[in-house]
Amino acid sequence: MCGILGIYNFTSKEPVNRKVLEDATSALYLRGPDEGGYFFDDSVGLGFGHRRLSIVDLSTGKQPLFNEDDSITLVANGEIYNFPDLLKDLESKGHKFKTKSDNEAIIHLYETYGLDCVNHMNGMFAFALWDKNKKRLLLARDRMGVKPLYYSLQNNSIYFSSELKGLLAIPQIKRELNIDALNKYLTFENVPSPHCMIKNIYKLEPGKILILENNEVKIKQYWDIPLDAPKLKITENEAIEELERLFSESVKRRLMSDVPLGVFLSGGIDSSLVAKFMTYHNSDPIKTFSIGFEEKSFDESKVATRFAKELGSEHNQFLFDSKECLKLIPNMATLVDEPMSDASILPTYFLSNFASKQLKVCLGGDGGDELFAGYQIFPVHRMIGFYNVLPRELKNLVLNGASKLPARETYLSFPFALRQFLRGVGLSNEMRMFVWMGAYVDSEKEMLLRPEIHSQIKNNTFADTNSYLRNKYISNDEDRMLYLISKMYLSDDILFKVDRASMATSLEVRAPFLDYTLQEFGAKLPYDLKLNRLTSKYILKKMAEKHIPKWIIYKKKQGFAIPMTKWLKNELKDVLLHYTSKSYIENQGLFQYDFISKIVQNHLDEKWDNKKLLWNLLVFQLWYEEYKPSIGAGSEMQMLSV
Repeated sequence: MCGILGIYNFTSKEPVNRKVLEDATSALYLRGPDEGGYFFDDSVGLGFGHRRLSIVDLSTGKQPLFNEDDSITLVANGEIYNFPDLLKDLESKGHKFKTKSDNEAIIHLYETYGLDCVNHMNGMFAFALWDKNKKRLLLARDRMGVKPLYYSLQNNSIYFSSELKGLLAIPQIKRELNIDALNKYLTFENVPSPHCMIKNIYKLEPGKILILENNEVKIKQYWDIPLDAPKLKITENEAIEELERLFSESVKRRLMSDVPLGVFLSGGIDSSLVAKFMTYHNSDPIKTFSIGFEEKSFDESKVATRFAKELGSEHNQFLFDSKECLKLIPNMATLVDEPMSDASILPTYFLSNFASKQLKVCLGGDGGDELFAGYQIFPVHRMIGFYNVLPRELKNLVLNGASKLPARETYLSFPFALRQFLRGVGLSNEMRMFVWMGAYVDSEKEMLLRPEIHSQIKNNTFADTNSYLRNKYISNDEDRMLYLISKMYLSDDILFKVDRASMATSLEVRAPFLDYTLQEFGAKLPYDLKLNRLTSKYILKKMAEKHIPKWIIYKKKQGFAIPMTKWLKNELKDVLLHYTSKSYIENQGLFQYDFISKIVQNHLDEKWDNKKLLWNLLVFQLWYEEYKPSIGAGSEMQMLSV
């Protein structure tokens, strides 16, 4: 895996300052510690930077890469899994490869197909391509958004980077807080694409390309999750066979590497399937990595260890050290340069760091829950109708009872789950889903934010969800939920988390469930093959019965969580009280102390489990302390053309 960065002064044609670009690229060092590369074209005011993690073509794959006559220049982050097939096809068309790098195929695909080149790639990628003859800059991001790409249009220039920290290392980029993005973060626990917590910086959305040509910027979508497509007329057995075939091919594609690979083994169905199918394509024992927790309600390590023995894998288990984790938390902003309050990033980081001591690449099970309705919200959604028909008196009884239940410190405790459920009552299906999964609701944000800050919010919290659904006709509630959870939660939470945690340890993570062929097939399956009555991931479990033990398939689902309820009352109490103190809050000028004081005290007194609200706020405060953005007024700068 790698990091890319670039500056193009397309209006002034002023040469790019070499030191500025090299220093900014250095901010991405951990994404590619093996070597760096640069390209400058002073005649047009262009500069590219690249940091490389060598995985394919260790000897000649240094970037930037060029075509035969050096008229096309590329810097890329990612892997093109169908490279072997592309190589044969492109060479048959007369293209000459200078390297054995899979990324070089991007250049020759562009020469052959132009802007349509992305449709011929199967992989995870973010790249920048400069066409000297057409004076065209092309930025692209993979279909599912596995690899990130930030960009900004200002100062008559375009700047881009794999991570926000790369852009913030450029002196010309102003650090001004985006209040609309803050509003979204407080609800979604992340900043959904294309927004960014810094004003006038954007994330290129999954499945899109950005073209800058003739001083004009255009953004085009080349692929989207086809949940609006007609459903397949398919039997259960046919679905199992096709799913099995596609998944096997996807795993096999992701074994392309010139360095050793391993697999994250959590003890759940998704990672267990990935590990099992890896054994089908490997003659030697595979390496598996898992993490154990001291708190029993959070621990799945025994399941992973038991299955590793059945696989015959070389198993490596890391015991999650709460003390080491607590040391990391105050420095979280060095791990995530944009706030994201999914606390599972912490064990993900430690597991990645543990695995990176032995190898550079691991496969993981991300994407299965979004594809096959694996989250608890999907069966709960089916049960919401029962609650809605309850008499008002009985609903009031439930509300009163929930308010009196004492907070518990176990994973997904009943009091916490019940209160999250009640927070979503009365909302639309799409809004309710994110409220169940997220932090603050709008009424709480009105009490949290100072009036002069709240008045700056221009966009509705759920404007993005509404926009996505307006642009894509999906006929049923369940498919709309699946579409949004992949478009927003998968991309901006799960994949963001894995990318930052793994890249901070110079480890590449590949996810077979995100192969677009598998995604297209899954999207077209009838919903009752995903959630059958209250059985989630139904068709995946049926396929899994042929490959892994039932004691893995049908055990209670366990999240990759940490005991945040307890930590905020004990180990993190001092950090929490510092960043929510009256002096800090009033000097900051964003939040209202009275509301914060109330939710902090209620949590400490165990009257209410406010871990979602407090961790969300604390992560933002840690980020704010690190990057110190200014708090200004006014709207986002308008893009030149979209």
